[in-house]
Order: sequence, then C-alpha cells, then structure tokens
Amino acid sequence: MSEKRRSIIVVGVWLSAVCLLISVFLQPETRAFNEAPMITPLVKANELPPVDERLPKSPPVVYPIEKSGAYGGTWRRAYIGLSDLVGGRRILYDPLVRWSQDFEIVPNLAEKWEIDETGRIFTFYLVKGVRWSDGAPFTADDIIFYFEDILSNRDLTPSLPRWVSPDGIPPKVTKIDDYAIRIEFAKPYSLFLQRLACPEGMELVTKPKHYLKKFHKRYAEPEELQALMKEKKASSWLKLFEDAAGLRHALFVNTDLPSVCAWITKVPAPATRLVMQRNPFYWKVDPNGNQLPYIDSIVHELLAEPQTILLKAIAGEIDMQGRLLGGMQNSILLVADKSKGKYKLVPKMSTASVGLLLAPNLNHKNPEMRKILSDHRFRKALSHAINRNEINKIVYRGQGVPRQAAPLKESPFYSESYEKAYLEYAPEKARALLDEMGVKVGSRGKRIGPDGKPIRLVLDVTVVQDWIDAAEIIATSLDKIGIDTEVKTETRALFRLRVQSAAHDIALWPGDGGMECLLEPRWYFPYSTESLNAPLYGLWYQTRGKQGEEPPAELRELMEVYDTILTTTSQDKMKELFEKIITANEKNLWVIGLVSEPPDYYVATINFHNLPKKDFQSWIYPNPGPVHPEQFFMMPK
Repeated sequence: MSEKRRSIIVVGVWLSAVCLLISVFLQPETRAFNEAPMITPLVKANELPPVDERLPKSPPVVYPIEKSGAYGGTWRRAYIGLSDLVGGRRILYDPLVRWSQDFEIVPNLAEKWEIDETGRIFTFYLVKGVRWSDGAPFTADDIIFYFEDILSNRDLTPSLPRWVSPDGIPPKVTKIDDYAIRIEFAKPYSLFLQRLACPEGMELVTKPKHYLKKFHKRYAEPEELQALMKEKKASSWLKLFEDAAGLRHALFVNTDLPSVCAWITKVPAPATRLVMQRNPFYWKVDPNGNQLPYIDSIVHELLAEPQTILLKAIAGEIDMQGRLLGGMQNSILLVADKSKGKYKLVPKMSTASVGLLLAPNLNHKNPEMRKILSDHRFRKALSHAINRNEINKIVYRGQGVPRQAAPLKESPFYSESYEKAYLEYAPEKARALLDEMGVKVGSRGKRIGPDGKPIRLVLDVTVVQDWIDAAEIIATSLDKIGIDTEVKTETRALFRLRVQSAAHDIALWPGDGGMECLLEPRWYFPYSTESLNAPLYGLWYQTRGKQGEEPPAELRELMEVYDTILTTTSQDKMKELFEKIITANEKNLWVIGLVSEPPDYYVATINFHNLPKKDFQSWIYPNPGPVHPEQFFMMPK
C-alpha cells in the first residue's frame, strides 16, 4: 500500500473549498437505460414506472472489473444465524462515502463534499434523484431524521455513539436544501469521512423518514400509534419503532423497510432460506446504461456449522463467499481441490495484526481471578509459555510469523519492539514471572491462586477448526507451567454473549486493526465491548461513564490520548500520540498475540464474474462491498 493510501486511512484530507474528489462514477455516455428482464413485466403491468423514471437523471456509473455483465441468476450463499448477518451487510454497502478497492475514500450517495479549514464542518451534496426501494425520494430529510429523531431521542439512543460524537457533544446538522446537508462538530474530527465509509456509516442511509415516522411518537397520531402497537403486539412505541427500523439487523428482518441498496429482503432472517431480490429502484448503472445489479437474487441458506459451508463450497454449491470457510487448514484443502474445476479462489489479504490473539479478561467477575489476570507479569508469563512456532507449523503450515498484536509494517504506527516483545518460547521465564507474583506451586506442580485453590483457566473460542487447534496447543503449553487450562468451544452467538458480558477467563479472537489502527483500536485500549480483554471498560468509554466499569487511571489516560487524536489534523501529531498508546501496550501486554495471518480466500463458482484479483479482509473495509457486488454477474451454466 502506498504512503498516500496509508495516510488516507490515518487522517482526513482537509480542504477549505469544495472537495476535489469528483465522483469516480462518471456520467453515462448514453441516455438510453436498460433494465433486467424480470422487471419488464412489472413495468408493462404498470406496477413499476419505466426505468428512466426510476433512475436519477445522471446516475452514477460503476465500471465492471472484467466486463459488462449479463442479467439474471441466483447467488447462493450460506449463513449460520442472526449473529452471522454481518456477511450480508458486507454485500449491501452504500454509505454516503465509501472505500474504493484500494482503500481510498470516494463519493457514493454523496457525489461530493466540502470540509472547512478547521476540520469541523462537513457539507455533503447528495446524488439527485435516488429513490428508496418503494419509489419514495431519498433526500436530506432522511439523514436529518436519523440525527434529530433517532440519535437525539434519548429513549431510542440513551448515549450517542462515539463514532458520530467523539466528544459527547451532538453535531449540529443543518438541511441546506433537499440534496445538501451540513454537519458541524464542536471540535475538529479528523476521522469523520473514514467513519462514514465504515459499516457504521450505513446507519445514516437506512432510516427512511417517510416510512418510519408512522412508528415514531413525534410524528404519529396517538390513536394511530396505539393501533399499530396493538397490531404489532408491541409493549411500547419504542419497541414498535425498533422493530420497524430493525435497529440491529435493519436490512434483513423487516421486509417492509425501504432500502437504497442493490438488493432488498423478501424472506427475512432467521429463515431457512434468507432471500434478497434486486431493488427495482437501484440508482447505479454500468457504462452501457444497464441498471444494476446484474444478479436477480441472493439466497442465504441457514446451516448449522461452518464445516457444512466448506463442503458445499467444494461441491460448487456456493456461488461466492469468503466467510466461515474454516481457516488455514481448509484453505489448503480448497487449493488442493481447486483442480476439479468447480470453483476458483480469490486471495484476501488480511489487515489484522495477528490471525488470533488471547484476550485475558480484566473485568473478571471473580475478584481473585481478576487480580491475577490484571497483573502484567501474569500476561507476560502466558506469552512466554506459548509455543508459537508449534502453532505456526501445525495451524498455519509454517506460512505465518510469530508476533504480538502490534501494527503491521504497512502502518505508519509500526513498532518493531512491540511486535517482538515477549515472543520467546521460554517456560523458565514464565515460571520466574509467576514466582515473582507470588503465585506458588502446590501439590502435583500446580500453581495456586491467592484463595489457595489451583489456578484454572478456560479459553473461550468459537467453532473454527484452526482456532480450536491453536487453543489446544496453548492449553498444553500452559499446563506445562502448572496452569490447568480447558478449551471451551461455542457457537458465535453464545461466544459473543459470554465475552461481551465479561463472563470469560480468556477469549480468542483475530487481531483486527493491524493496518487501520485508528479506525479499529479495540486491541490497543478498551474502545468498545468488542475489546474482549476489557468489555466493561469499553462500554464505559463508549457511554461516557453511564454504563460499564470505570477503568484504572492508565487505561483512562489512553482513552484521553485517543480522543485527542480525533481532533488532530496533523499526521505527525497523530503518530506522536499513538506512539504513547503503543508504548503502554508493549509495557502491559493487555492482549497476547500469536502468529500473523496468512492469506485467506473467497470461493466462487467458475461462472461467477467481475471478481477482483485480490481483496482486503477487514471489518473496517467491509469486503466485498468496496468492489461493488452489484457488478458481479453469473454466466448461465
């Protein structure tokens, strides 16, 4: 990645006049628009207006990766339940501004923007003529509705999310006209554009005012609201609104909720077959004036476990998917089986610091165990006790590199000393650190806690075979220094429930944020409940002390440093500040990294086209969204 691209991830580009980034989607070369064959009968029956009335007058153009595609087909995928709908959200990616394929910020629903010289005021100009999937216009009123009637309503939003209000002061949002809005922050906000391109930025464009206002106390007539509550069996208007807006899984649970995305849900989750169908009002075209998307529908089959997804992919029964294929060992199987000609592979380059890390729970509910896990010497002892070379050899087939959960070399925040800290496989050092803590050896060589009982750790891990194998190797290593260790495998839903409520000893999870450090800081300090080493401290930070647990002074200081970074428009100053966070992590080792993550793959059937040659793998960059899934197409078999 070039220095230019890295800098865009790190800091916003501040301009005093209109942003010079003109839409990468040029105006179409023809005024004749075409539509999918499945839509034409609906137009003839007057159930839909003609295609040129459904599109903006100057619709954005998406240039296909290979070639213009053919209409039709059903894209077969799989999912394992509501907790796995993130896979679908990565396909339905149409925020105001978006990541390009090479990790730059480009226009989308906002065709251009201005940022004032202070870095506080952002003005966005919307693409004119975009319509929701029910034909209603998408305008500035919809974004104003999100800010004024959802974010500013304390019943619906008790605490403003930090990504939209880093200092706790609500931004001032002004409608300039139907297609222009101004968002003004009290302080400079260096990462706002980048946050809008991240998955959370979709929140601004998934709340249609014309539909949702009938469920909202501010707009609905009391009698009508009561009637709807009775009809929907909702205990309050809040529950009624939340169900209608689908606040957690907006695009997949309410089939009546209009959308601006390429496909709309017809059979909602958690169905055996979650079905999405083309949006007849989707607002982008290809260079030939063909309304996108090319693919008619997407069907997500509900399966019990990831291993079944792998088997279906090998059999050519998954048209394109990268999630839940089982990790490194299964990637090797896919590569070996690829010669049978049923599918092809697209490499995904991870932006994570490590493929897997250990997150010791600083919020442990047992005071004795919390004291142990909160001692940096204990965490360093665990790090020295782990045989990373064995994990690399067995789990990653020697293709990884032992390292801590430090920024990658591609990041401007790279720290060689943190990357290599406490990596040595040295059980004798581990034992010495435990002795220094006063953790004594009891009968049969087992380490004894302050309560006089043997220390026993449980490693929580989701059902991914590579992760389970790594956890078993770790458990064996810790047993050798006198710590009984059990591996506890769980479904993704149960895992998240346990660890985000701080009911675990040590959780295992990928080390997100190796390259996009500022946008994904969860492993550098307790940023959110996704910081599994301290989810209650993260909740305290996100809610500004209203929920969770107040962290100790050292962690509060890191939170303050990060808040300062968000108001800093100088990249040099950002680097200086973030180095303080890195230094503290190297000193304390709040999370324990294992091995870097080798490339993973998308699996696609041979007839699936317009895929990139390679892609990033990251939550911040919600692949495959940035490469425009609406331009994917399937040739008839």
